[in-house]
Amino acid sequence: MLKKTGQDTIQSYFEDASGLLGGNAEAVVIPADSAETAEFLAEASAKRTPVTISGGGTGVTGGRVPFGGTVLSLEALNRILEIRQISPTEAVAVVQPAVTVAALKKAAAELKFMYPPDPTEQNSFIGGNVATNASGSRGFKFGPTRKYVNRLTVILASGERLDMERGRIFAGAEGAVSIPLPGRTITFTLPRYTLPKIKNAAGYCNDPGMDMIDLFIGQEGTLGVITEIEVRLIPAIKKTLGAIVFFPAEELSWNFAEAARHNRAETNLLSLEYFDSNALLLLKKDYPAIPSFAKAAIFFEQDISEKNETSELDHWAKALAEHHAPIDNAWLSTSTSDQETFREFRHRLPELVNEIIRKNRFPKVGTDIAVAPQHSRAMLAFYRSTLEQLKIPYLIFGHIGESHMHANILPATEEEFKRGKEAYLTLIEQAIRFGGTVSAEHGIGKIKHSFLEKMVGENGMKEMARIKRTFDPARILNRDNIFPYRLL
Repeated sequence: MLKKTGQDTIQSYFEDASGLLGGNAEAVVIPADSAETAEFLAEASAKRTPVTISGGGTGVTGGRVPFGGTVLSLEALNRILEIRQISPTEAVAVVQPAVTVAALKKAAAELKFMYPPDPTEQNSFIGGNVATNASGSRGFKFGPTRKYVNRLTVILASGERLDMERGRIFAGAEGAVSIPLPGRTITFTLPRYTLPKIKNAAGYCNDPGMDMIDLFIGQEGTLGVITEIEVRLIPAIKKTLGAIVFFPAEELSWNFAEAARHNRAETNLLSLEYFDSNALLLLKKDYPAIPSFAKAAIFFEQDISEKNETSELDHWAKALAEHHAPIDNAWLSTSTSDQETFREFRHRLPELVNEIIRKNRFPKVGTDIAVAPQHSRAMLAFYRSTLEQLKIPYLIFGHIGESHMHANILPATEEEFKRGKEAYLTLIEQAIRFGGTVSAEHGIGKIKHSFLEKMVGENGMKEMARIKRTFDPARILNRDNIFPYRLL
């Protein structure tokens, strides 16, 4: 096991993409396998040493930022152990947590399979994706990471190894759970709060009768360290139609998205993404072909075949005309290279936002709110009216197919940052009134405790802390992730 203690050497482990400042630790340890991970955690528990789990550093909620203790970096656990085809329509991949999304997708594609979850950050670690139940633009079709996890190896804070396989252990009546370990059984009751039945990455999963592997998906490193993951693969998509279409008014794009969402089963859409006028204005620097009339845009991808390509193009031509999106200005293509350009267009926006953040020297205030589809239009209107009043640069983009918008407020002064956070709270409160979630794909980390408490209540936070104590009685793992340490 490698150990680093020089502060100059380990500074890079004290940050992630959240902008959370003040991280510090005494050392970084880098285990080579599950056994070394278990050995380290057992010793840390005995000494009550806080441990912060470090993945790829792409998270945006401060989850891997340490405040004391030791950093446990999983970077050496980076091998694809096996890819095995089970049938013509299904395969599995066994990976260690530091395998990147891009690496797994590439390996699967070589066998004509695909790993469906599609987070924006392709260099994120699979382990981090599991820890936050990440999704991405194609979540509209395929759903979040949870749907594709078959098996996990979890090292508990005690150093005990827990192998969780889907379909083996379920919550019983009234949420009672028993998880056997060699020599003992962990028993507890699931929290009783109600989570929204939409895309959600906030808090511990507590579905009635749930498969207990799902407790460890989205637990943000608070219950154990994931050292091995088996995921399900599906056959690769043979051909897709990609498009970016532009609208002269935002409301027209909302109408188009509603219609596309309603017809999703017929059109077999993979993704449905939104860009407001401010997002397009920022992108226009790199993409001057964006038409001058554009006040909003929709990006979508569709799984098609040679047989239905012409009919589908005709379908979209009619849909664009119906929603007043000039077809001559739309970007539509079945070309692989063109569609890669479209995806780069989608992914370029967060990069441009990060450039502004570096220039302003203030972190963005970014939302991860989702609501039920029937509230999507009202939530978008509330975003716009609230943020216009701020008089601070902002943009809205994201997964309109899942009613999951990202608002990025871009302050340049301390006063603007303060007002941006106040506006964020206003948006959160409205989303909760709509029965939505405060985090649809990024998790809670260390910076969204108060938002989660508004969603599940004080008792809900305490119930999660109770579960944490059950698995981590020494209270060492990822302190302050999901809920504040004081609740332990």
